[in-house]
Amino acid sequence: MKTTTVRMADELLERVDGIAKTLNRPRSWVVTQALDRFVNYEEWFLQEVQAGLAEVERGEVATTEEVTRAFLKRNVDAD
Repeated sequence: MKTTTVRMADELLERVDGIAKTLNRPRSWVVTQALDRFVNYEEWFLQEVQAGLAEVERGEVATTEEVTRAFLKRNVDAD
């Protein structure tokens, strides 16, 4: 495990410390958990974007008519 330094606004640090106190955990644990959740989400999001772009490149997209029908089926105004 490596050590790193992070600069953050006083208000954010106070919030982190509040969570750490409530959970009876060290500040570093809270920061690590937050970063882990953020990185996991960003990795997932980027993979989904790449998968969506690949679908577009393969022509696997709905036509305007298909989208309009799907909206109408759910009583949603497509305009």
